Amino acid sequence: MASAVASNDKDDEVPVDALIPIGELARRAEIPVKTLRHYSDIGIVPPAHRTEAGYRLYGEEQRLRLETVKTLRSLGFELDEISWMVDGGTRRSGLRRQLCGVRGRLLELRRLALILQAAIERDEPASVHLARLQTIARVAEDQRAALIDRTADDHAATPGAGGQTLPELPDSADHGQVDAWLELAALLADNAGPVRADVADRPGAEDGPGGLATDLLGVLHDAMEARSAGVAPDDARADAVVDRLRSAFGGDLLRRFVNEVAWHEGDLASRRYWRLVARVRGWPEHSPQGQAVDWLLAALRLRCG
Repeated sequence: MASAVASNDKDDEVPVDALIPIGELARRAEIPVKTLRHYSDIGIVPPAHRTEAGYRLYGEEQRLRLETVKTLRSLGFELDEISWMVDGGTRRSGLRRQLCGVRGRLLELRRLALILQAAIERDEPASVHLARLQTIARVAEDQRAALIDRTADDHAATPGAGGQTLPELPDSADHGQVDAWLELAALLADNAGPVRADVADRPGAEDGPGGLATDLLGVLHDAMEARSAGVAPDDARADAVVDRLRSAFGGDLLRRFVNEVAWHEGDLASRRYWRLVARVRGWPEHSPQGQAVDWLLAALRLRCG
């Protein structure tokens, strides 16, 4: 052997004679050698060492990593998800990523259960049921990709966080809420965003994630949530909503809000989008965005004069 020790990408080193070849690890893990070689090639379970002849050798750390990969695969995770989950850097960071992934999968399964229950109760045609499942799959794929792409603050990276415009179905969703959620999911998945057409021509509006339109949608969602939770405009808990609006608008907050939003709340988002959101949330469907605007206006007047 060319070296008496093998690095495992940490400060400690493992004696080469303590390592095992790929065939032995595959046998112990009860998986085909071809599968383990593929995991090695794509970097999910890299070997601890390669001999001069190119043979792969594995240690205890790789065995434990392989067991984690096997478990996640048995739970239905894709390899790109698993790669993101097991490459968390520190042990705690890796566990946090795995927790985020598991929570995301639980959310997907919960949605699927609600849709299946609705299909059973309504005895839907196969074509309708298939379309519903395709919508769920598209949403799941988009949200998994967004979760994997998020690299900062691993402990806070949970599905649905960060101002998502797709509300989650309640535990006891009725058929109307299920239908509204599916329609809303299809609307967003088709890139027909709720504000794109209505605010594109407004002064200061920006297209795409992080623009003014996106910020305002998040603020309105926060206002609706606060209002439905019984938070009054003069409550200290309303400060966070106002602060988020301030970060979007900048100075002279009250005047800008009145001029650009309060008198044009119908332009902020499509009526269809807000009706669907209200139905899923269980909010009154008579202009929920108007109710949020009124709540925000009262909160701003209390704080801005």
